[in-house]
Amino acid sequence: MAAKPIVQVSSRGSITLPATVRRQLGLADGDVLTVEIRDGAVVLTPAHVTEVELYTDERLREFERSASMSLEELRRARGTWGLPSSAP
Repeated sequence: MAAKPIVQVSSRGSITLPATVRRQLGLADGDVLTVEIRDGAVVLTPAHVTEVELYTDERLREFERSASMSLEELRRARGTWGLPSSAP
């Protein structure tokens, strides 16, 4: 039976995954992992990160102009977006 890879926690809480483990999982520099504690074990899982687009006020107004919403729906949406209840 092959020995399990061993890692050490640094004073900053960092660990280095051995190259053999990274290769097995197909991990590359900059990849993101989620961390879970399961039955007293640390479980690292590759994560998929999706970029979030931040919309300008003008882009939000563009959405409003093309939306089929009642005035009340539009008012509630603007509140959710953190914008004034009526367009300037």
